[in-house]
Amino acid sequence: MSPADDRADDRADDRADDRADGRAQDQPTPAWVADPSIGWRILLTARTDIEGVEALLRERSVALARAQGWPALPPPRRGSSLAGLRASLVAPDPAPLLVGLAEDHVVLSAHHSAVDGLGLLAVLDRLGLGPATSSARGVGERTTTGSAARTVAARLGEVAFAPPAGVTPPVPGRPGTGDVLVGRTVPGAHRTADLVAATAQAVVAHERARGRRARHVAVAVGAVREQAGEGPVRDRSVLLRLRDVERLDPAGVARALATAPVQTPPVPAAPRPWSPAVNRVAALGMRLLARRLGSTVLVSHLGSVEAPRVQHLAFHPVTAGGSGISLGAVGLRDASGAVGETVLTLRARAADWNDDGLEQLLEAVISLL
Repeated sequence: MSPADDRADDRADDRADDRADGRAQDQPTPAWVADPSIGWRILLTARTDIEGVEALLRERSVALARAQGWPALPPPRRGSSLAGLRASLVAPDPAPLLVGLAEDHVVLSAHHSAVDGLGLLAVLDRLGLGPATSSARGVGERTTTGSAARTVAARLGEVAFAPPAGVTPPVPGRPGTGDVLVGRTVPGAHRTADLVAATAQAVVAHERARGRRARHVAVAVGAVREQAGEGPVRDRSVLLRLRDVERLDPAGVARALATAPVQTPPVPAAPRPWSPAVNRVAALGMRLLARRLGSTVLVSHLGSVEAPRVQHLAFHPVTAGGSGISLGAVGLRDASGAVGETVLTLRARAADWNDDGLEQLLEAVISLL
């Protein structure tokens, strides 16, 4: 591999957050314009053996809310099982942060308008479970896809002439709301480019097994402009988007990620007198068109994380737009500084998928790494 490819792969490892298709913000006053049918909550699960962790979390949550200027946070929730706790913490809730405990696991649930994926690591640190630092770097001052109008027009043209591939659920899901969450731990480090390429090929194989052809696989990749630093925790996320990924090998994906423009949110960049009305219309449009305007899958990698007080980490990005499937990844460094394991997760709408079907898709991704 050439030095340019090495640099591209290094930059690909920096994708550290998840912004799903259809979300937007006004500047300088943020306005959260998004599909209102989902909860927009992201999860970070940490296994720890810290003594007195519940009292620590309760005390630090009060201090964190005060420092952030948030309303008072609810006390930590106790769950009888990790699966049940996660299910309750992905449900829609306006709180910027929810904290839960089940057995020896701590689960952080943040609303994506307040915290991004790397921000969850900062929250983990400020709640007393740190340090928790990532090797991920931001994409910097990269070019964008242009004006909001141009971005929306391009997406509409895509829907009309070359819609993104979908992912057919193998069996019907269960009625109602909520998400299905599955995960696997795999040895070693895995770069974002490899995950994106493997996910695209897994979608192709999944559709072929059902007599369908997956054309125009579109992968949204979560990223940040820059690391959070010591300031307030907030959402710094941006979105990169690749099309026709089924035609690319990992090196090609890495090159594409290195040059992909940042997706422009589909609302005006600065508040105008008509902005509230535009935001309401945008939210309605996103709700109606999300599955057609969105990507085939979202991939978000928190990078290689050093967290000596934590024995295990798992990250679940949001589900929105397109197929509503998101793949999360986080590598955990051991005492030697090497990445001993990477935890991969898939998350999808419970109305479309069940545990078995989603686990099969995740196994297919892992088999292609």
